[in-house]
Amino acid sequence: MELHWQPDSARARLERAALSRFLGMRLQEMYGGEPLEAEQDLDEDFVHPVTCSIAYAGKGGATPALSRRAMVRAVTESRGRARKGAADGLFAVDLVPLDPVVMAATVGRHDDDARQAGDTAEITFHRPEELDHHEPLREAHRLIGDHWPDMLEEMSATVSCLTFFTAGQAIGFADIYTHGLIALQAADLSLPVKLAEEIVHESSHVRLNGVLASTPCLHDDGGRTYSTPLREDPRPAAGLLHQLFVLARLCEWHARLGEHAIPERAELAREHLVAAYATVRDELPLTEAGRVLVESIQPDPAPVSA
Repeated sequence: MELHWQPDSARARLERAALSRFLGMRLQEMYGGEPLEAEQDLDEDFVHPVTCSIAYAGKGGATPALSRRAMVRAVTESRGRARKGAADGLFAVDLVPLDPVVMAATVGRHDDDARQAGDTAEITFHRPEELDHHEPLREAHRLIGDHWPDMLEEMSATVSCLTFFTAGQAIGFADIYTHGLIALQAADLSLPVKLAEEIVHESSHVRLNGVLASTPCLHDDGGRTYSTPLREDPRPAAGLLHQLFVLARLCEWHARLGEHAIPERAELAREHLVAAYATVRDELPLTEAGRVLVESIQPDPAPVSA
């Protein structure tokens, strides 16, 4: 399957299977004892924000953040809540915030980025019962399902947790250390069309993290940073590639929304896509797979009609 920017649930499942095998080996090394079995112990596979957090944090030889039993319980309970949400007509995601020890690395990376931007506000995660979320999430689900069903299908293979938070300037985030989780500002619940856009945005980061975990798209450039359209501070190559990938999808999303799109957001996304594409094409140290991915994106400078 050739790499491209469009949603691809079949390839996403292959990437998930590869990551599951890696996580299974890492977790077995960390916990020892009887071998872990995905179907028996975790009721699916090894890919979940909890297992990713434990496995990536343990790469340096750290003790697992949770006991083996607590890890299995956290994953199975989270998946049970996600199935219940899907049965209620929402996304198949767990809305309950993860244990702080599981979120520690992701929150740390978020805080570092926020401080670089001069934002010192503390992040607060919200439990679902604290928010009026049912109808906005149903409407966002309907919008994505109606206008981009392939995106909704891909999400079923990539996103397992959705956490709402309040913080300063942060819009939302996804992170390989808690792969499969997307975090969004609670304020997005007030406008379902923007909520749907942010879900598309952050779930696209999750998909690209899945791609990069199994397919090298960038050569080592010695830690060089690059100017990007979405951030004032220079970003590493992977950050710019993420921007390009997400912007391509956001432009497609606005085009698919048609008259329902927010014109100024659609036009800004297209301007940013053109700028990001030029830098990625001319400056990033792309592998052959990376070039194939980038060349699948053809930015159109024409604005999206409202």
